[in-house]
Amino acid sequence: MRFGVLGPVAVYGDDGVPVPVASAKQRLLLAVLLSRRNTLVSTDTLVDAVWDGRPPRSARANLHSYVHRLRRLLGESRIVHERSGYRLVVRPAEADDEEFERLVVEGRDALADGDVERSAELAHRAVALWRGPRAYTDVADCAAVEPEASRLDELRLTAVELRIDAGLARGRHDLLVGELTALVAAHPLRQRLHARLMLALHRAGRPAEALDVYRRARATLVEELGLEPGPELRELERAILADDPALAPPGPAAAAPAPAQLPPDDPAFTGRRAELRRVTSWLAQDGAVVTISGPGGAGKSALALRAAHAAAAEFPDGRLYVNLHGATPGVRPLQPEEVLARLLGSLGVDERRVPADPAAAAALYRATVAGRRLLIVLDDADSAAQVRPLLPGPGPGPALLVTGRRVLATLTQARPLALGTLPPDEAIALLAAQAGSDRVAAEPDAAAEIVALCGLLPLAVRVAGARLRSRPDWPLAALRDRLDDAQHRLDELEHDDLAVRTSCDVAYQALPPAAADVFAGLGLTGFADFTVHTAAALAGRSLAVTRRALDRLVDAQLLTAAPDDRFTVHDLVRLYAREQAERTLTPSERADAIRRALHHYLAAARHASRSSVAWSDRHAQIGPPELPGGAAGDAVRGRLRASERGTSEAGGDGIPHRTAGAIQPDGPAIAAWVRAESDNVAAAAIHAAALDGDGPAILAGLAAAMAHPLRSQDRWADIVALGHLALGTIGDDGPARWRAKLHQNLSDGYFMLNRLPEAHRHGRAAVAAAHEDGDRRAEADARSTLGFVLHHLNRTDEAFDEYRRAVRIQREIDDIRGQAVTLTRLGAGHHLGGRLDEAVACQERALELDDSPHLTGIAHFRLGDAHLDAGRPELALDCLERAIAAFQACGSSVDEALARWLRGDILRLLGRDGDARHSWRSSADLLRQMRSLTGDEAGDLLGAPVPRMPDVLRRGRDARPAG
Repeated sequence: MRFGVLGPVAVYGDDGVPVPVASAKQRLLLAVLLSRRNTLVSTDTLVDAVWDGRPPRSARANLHSYVHRLRRLLGESRIVHERSGYRLVVRPAEADDEEFERLVVEGRDALADGDVERSAELAHRAVALWRGPRAYTDVADCAAVEPEASRLDELRLTAVELRIDAGLARGRHDLLVGELTALVAAHPLRQRLHARLMLALHRAGRPAEALDVYRRARATLVEELGLEPGPELRELERAILADDPALAPPGPAAAAPAPAQLPPDDPAFTGRRAELRRVTSWLAQDGAVVTISGPGGAGKSALALRAAHAAAAEFPDGRLYVNLHGATPGVRPLQPEEVLARLLGSLGVDERRVPADPAAAAALYRATVAGRRLLIVLDDADSAAQVRPLLPGPGPGPALLVTGRRVLATLTQARPLALGTLPPDEAIALLAAQAGSDRVAAEPDAAAEIVALCGLLPLAVRVAGARLRSRPDWPLAALRDRLDDAQHRLDELEHDDLAVRTSCDVAYQALPPAAADVFAGLGLTGFADFTVHTAAALAGRSLAVTRRALDRLVDAQLLTAAPDDRFTVHDLVRLYAREQAERTLTPSERADAIRRALHHYLAAARHASRSSVAWSDRHAQIGPPELPGGAAGDAVRGRLRASERGTSEAGGDGIPHRTAGAIQPDGPAIAAWVRAESDNVAAAAIHAAALDGDGPAILAGLAAAMAHPLRSQDRWADIVALGHLALGTIGDDGPARWRAKLHQNLSDGYFMLNRLPEAHRHGRAAVAAAHEDGDRRAEADARSTLGFVLHHLNRTDEAFDEYRRAVRIQREIDDIRGQAVTLTRLGAGHHLGGRLDEAVACQERALELDDSPHLTGIAHFRLGDAHLDAGRPELALDCLERAIAAFQACGSSVDEALARWLRGDILRLLGRDGDARHSWRSSADLLRQMRSLTGDEAGDLLGAPVPRMPDVLRRGRDARPAG
């Protein structure tokens, strides 16, 4: 057990863990006993101390209770009851103040014997033991403790003076001026401190300032005490005035050479200009601690060494370097005590004087580096626990630069810098530095593709450059073609002792089993980013376990945490994950993992479809009908039901719900989900097409369920690609219901891509398939949509014939909502033909029949457009406002963007130019969110005096919204 009084009173067990003494009265009792340890303290003294001379009647009984509790914490034998008092047993070397006093005595003796280095070391160690501004900090105002606290405080000043004397004897006067100035200000009546400051200033070539210190000291002493300065100060003043040679500093021969351990700088280092400026500016600040974190191969060490060499002149006392081997293949990370021994040895401390106790060694290290302009580079740290004992103490002194894969977030005093991949231009510059600028200049396109295939990761680019340098006969295109093979890309990114795969190995092999399993699962799909729900589906683990595993993967820099609770994986790391999946999972386990992910996306897509608009259950979602019979069919149905139930009830699809039981429409959330997940859904569809068993059913379900969410985000090419993939999988003899829906989606997609012949062909196929299936509702929908296509092919008679057939069926089956949809399209047809009154009547009748959000938006949009062409801009503006509100509610971003742009045109027509520009800008912002418009394109459009409608919206107001 150890006791601490050099700061707040503290007790530590044999394992170094603090023993909590929670009660204030107990801490006060312990402090009194510690201040008089190993001696009898009377009960009266203890009662008087604990209750500050005003004890209650129950004081003695309470004191007995406090003693009893302390015995339970410290051990029964620690507090001995003798006659009328108590004695605390403290054995030799168990209290920090005893160790402190021993070091001070030995340091004073060493200085008297002329061993300046030993004296300085001992004084540093003694001062470093203090944990607070005073001894017994938390109880020093207790009258029974105050005398001992004051004695120790005085001895601390003596130790500081001893350290300063040793520093002056070692010629470190320049470094001591600042500290002495602060000490004199804190202790203005202490003449010895004034004398040391005068000597330090004189030796630093500042005699006028030294004499000014004397004058200010004399004025203070006379004013405060009515006394003249003592002999030491007076003699020192006379010696400075006479420039006495005896005051000269010790010769330079006494100083040990400054260590210079930095490894050579990499001449091929390029880029990272902003990061380099930031790190070097941080290092210039006194006592800086800087950490550089990032994934393997990001160039952390190269940046740290470039910064260290750039700042070397700021550290005349030396530059130290230790590789901590936190991520070195096959090498155990260094323990802090090993590093302390190395650093102390580099600073001239005899290894025999380094304490075996890690805490004491750390204290000696802090004391040794205090006040010295040292730069300490700790490369490749494993964790904050490895680095924390190596931090210098507070105050002026060395700078510490640490690199490591982990973010050392618990080192709160550090300035953190996180490194990622390189910008493309810097990656190309690095390739040129490795392979030769002439070769890169000769094949700029191939160079750009090489660094892109390297994922802009510095290590990968360096390997590519080294391979090119070793093969001067290769054109850059040859390496590009090799890297283009994803299956063997990691094999190509190896050369001599550099390999991307080896860098990943270090992080992967250190993972716990659950994190390793989740990581391997992520390699199966090719997803570049994902949610915890997707990762849980792939791994077949709970959300809680998966989330903890993902946190470990982020810590290991194998993943990156992204906004909106998503995670991203670097392309090369994803290829490595795929290798681990192939190595650790059987073919059936891989298939099961992919199937779980597909069911997750199918359930999420269905939820997105159902929640997009109130009528989307008919227009955007089908289940997989006509599944095979028997056990196989039951298994497929069970998986589909489980995936849908698990995601919708638990929020597992990542789309916010308002209630658990009834899914409520949440348009903005659906829109955000489509933007985030559409690429993953496309990848999932490709996996479904290749999956045996229920793959076609899942693919058809995905294609159908994603149609309306993708439509709302203007992702028509995705709808077409997904539809063709699904049709190719189920074939011409697939279920008619599936074919009807897929042909309908393809017709919609081709229409919005302005490929009207293909839209017409698939529209006819949708009508035929729906008729074959006997689904009259689907047939009416298909005929209604086909009429819209025919109108745009200028086949007006055929268009109205299809509208009439659709309405007839919808009336026969009492499909009110279907009639409303057809009426909006019929109204658009009348508008195209210049029959504006009929157009207005159709839209108004549609609004009377149905008030679902999306249909309301479509009808009001088309109604406003008709009013505008009829010369009624105020009515048109009111309709557009209603349409925008409806589209916002159901998350139909592309329709909202068009409505906002048209509103801007109307506002300009009404002379409200400022409001018009705001409306155009909000439309462009939506298009940027959907990735339908780049920032530069938006800037060019909005920079014009009268912005023209973006090309993505120029399909024509008559064609949009598609309804």
